[in-house]
Amino acid sequence: MTRGIWIKWIFGAAFLLLIVAVGCILYYQHTTAPYKAEAVKDDKLLKQWEADKAKATITAEKESTITPVESTAPTAEKSKTDATTMTDVSIGETKKTVTALTQQTDKTEDVLVSPHGFGPYPNVPEDYPSTVSWERDQTHLPEELSHQSELLSRVLVKLWTSGEKNFRGGSTYNGKVYAHYHDTVYVRFTETRNASGETVRYPARIKSGPNVRYTEADLLDPPSHLRVLDLDTSGIDPYQYLNISR
Repeated sequence: MTRGIWIKWIFGAAFLLLIVAVGCILYYQHTTAPYKAEAVKDDKLLKQWEADKAKATITAEKESTITPVESTAPTAEKSKTDATTMTDVSIGETKKTVTALTQQTDKTEDVLVSPHGFGPYPNVPEDYPSTVSWERDQTHLPEELSHQSELLSRVLVKLWTSGEKNFRGGSTYNGKVYAHYHDTVYVRFTETRNASGETVRYPARIKSGPNVRYTEADLLDPPSHLRVLDLDTSGIDPYQYLNISR
């Protein structure tokens, strides 16, 4: 009698374990099915991404070109109250290696001339530290800026050729050229009255090379190492200096 009861308990327990196992398997399949689907989807996306990447790499290798990089140093220029309209063009201070513009055909050298009517381009000394406008791509510039850029380059090259080499780069303002001397600041001063009724003189516009160091107090009382020039009465008239027609 006791043996029969134990056999029934054993079969009952085995049957119960079987039911639990089947339930666990069904539950596992039910809960993991979405993850398997996601894994299959991710695998397809990965393969498609790798195929697109390989295709893009091949296309890039076929279509790649070399683009020249141009960088120029900024002009240190500040304006406070002056509202004068101006065109300002700057030449940077780092000389770059450029492709020679002179072409030779049957040993005859072509002379390149200015598109703005300034005549043949001048020779650029080998030690000249900046890049002249005709050695740069100017096609993206408006006509007026391209015009001013060439005048600026011509004036600075002539200054350098004449032996004046204590500057790096330059800029234009109101039709004049300003060489960026190492020790010079061009300033326009103006006057106003303070709350006490006293007349106060202060710099309204300042132009200099980016490496000139000074304070506002230095402009009012220049130290021995700093030269302060009047912005409006200094500068170079490019047409007069280069002896060309407007």
